[in-house]
Amino acid sequence: MSTLSISAAGDLNPKIIDLHAAQIPNLTSLSISETATTLKALNPELERLEPNNTQRHVIIVGAGISGLRAASVLQRHGVRVTILEGRPDRIGGRVLTSRNNGVARDIGAAWMHETSQNKLVQLIPKLGIEYYYDDGTPLYYTKEGRAGSQFKAKKVADEFADYCEWFYEEYPEAPDRPVKEFVHEFVKDHALITSDERRWAPQATREVELWIGTSIEEASSKHLSYFVTERNLYMKGGYDKIVNWTAESLIRDSDTIRLGEVVKDIEWGTSDQSIVVHSTYKEHEAHSYKADAIVCTVPLGVLRKKMVSFHPELPDSIAKGIQSFSYGALGKVFVEFSEVFWSKDNDQFIYYPSPLPADAEIDESSILSYATVTSNLWIMSGTKELCIQIAEPLTQRIESMTSPQAVYEFFEPLFKVLRTEPYKELPQLVNIETTHWTQDPLAGFGTYSVEKSGDDAGILMDALEKNRDSRLQFAGEHCTEVGNGCVHGAFETGEVAAKNLLETFGIPYDGRDSRRSFS
Repeated sequence: MSTLSISAAGDLNPKIIDLHAAQIPNLTSLSISETATTLKALNPELERLEPNNTQRHVIIVGAGISGLRAASVLQRHGVRVTILEGRPDRIGGRVLTSRNNGVARDIGAAWMHETSQNKLVQLIPKLGIEYYYDDGTPLYYTKEGRAGSQFKAKKVADEFADYCEWFYEEYPEAPDRPVKEFVHEFVKDHALITSDERRWAPQATREVELWIGTSIEEASSKHLSYFVTERNLYMKGGYDKIVNWTAESLIRDSDTIRLGEVVKDIEWGTSDQSIVVHSTYKEHEAHSYKADAIVCTVPLGVLRKKMVSFHPELPDSIAKGIQSFSYGALGKVFVEFSEVFWSKDNDQFIYYPSPLPADAEIDESSILSYATVTSNLWIMSGTKELCIQIAEPLTQRIESMTSPQAVYEFFEPLFKVLRTEPYKELPQLVNIETTHWTQDPLAGFGTYSVEKSGDDAGILMDALEKNRDSRLQFAGEHCTEVGNGCVHGAFETGEVAAKNLLETFGIPYDGRDSRRSFS
């Protein structure tokens, strides 16, 4: 069977999607309109499948990577699954790949982290995905230009991260503090650093913002994820291939994935057929579905904003856990030029804003007031592009802008800093594209989970484990402490939720864990 992303069907009603390789041998090569026409011609009157009364039925809320993985594991064990996906035109959730002239651009997840432990790495050779390890030496910049090789503030910032880990292990009951507050205290009391390092180390700490998606004014010192020592692998061949592989067995049955179904209300119980899910189909029709269990994979931002109601109310431990874990917003700006004017020898360019006096306010009108990490897509993908990563609160501001020219003008001072020949004008702008996750209710108005000062993700993890035998399961990147915020973490939570339900149903697990054998 050909691998196909559901997004190829556009706004096609999911009830009439039927993929049979024998009937459509080259389906993935068709355009969106051609695919929709072909599928409509094949199954113009397809009705919903009648349920098998003896077969267990599980509803999956969300067709992101965790929902797709949960569904595929359950389906493999003979469980009937129905996936309700709010987006009318695609699956994948916060994995979103656009393609232009065969070049992939990942608007959502783009890297594989923790690659020595990341089981999704196995799929790269299996699926023939092109990749690039972007772990070369970055260049560091300030407003005055490129920092020299003796810019040691970054090392002081690394030392602070080590100190945070030691401090909270030594004093576990010590109150959490925002990173900005704690790092300023650290450098103030440090007897062996220079005055310049004392000024710049807190600015260098801002690099963490471009990992976790929030500012050091809000980030937790107790749970500071400052850097990942594992190599980072850039998916230059596109993350959608992972999504398509995960969904392959599911899209064979046209009734399994139902697009355009926004779940509003979940009635959950403890017995067979005690789950009732109410959804709105493409903002027009009200639908209700009945099942034996449910896996809820909506983003943490959706849960925190209570965009889905639960009856009865969630267990106190889970409700408390949801409110004890925050949600961040990492944004991206892709900028394509007619010529490469930046260094061709480095994977990334890291910009630190200048230190400000304690009573000074940030100049919000200038990109040079914010830390950024810029990926050199000339090296990574062979395109004349830069990808600038930004963190909240700047992310919300940029993603709300509707004028590409205004976005370019805001970032133009940064481009001038990155020039290898500062006396030359910038080359012609070809294309600019920003992410819009903070404008997207189905993404929870953000990107992924993050521990802000005072948070404790362990409360949610303990609650999920305590309720592992429940007919209501949760999955997604926020449901794990190992790989949270990452695709592989979300993928594994789908497996965990599926295995929990199999145990509840009394169905023996076949042992084909993807850590040992992908299937």
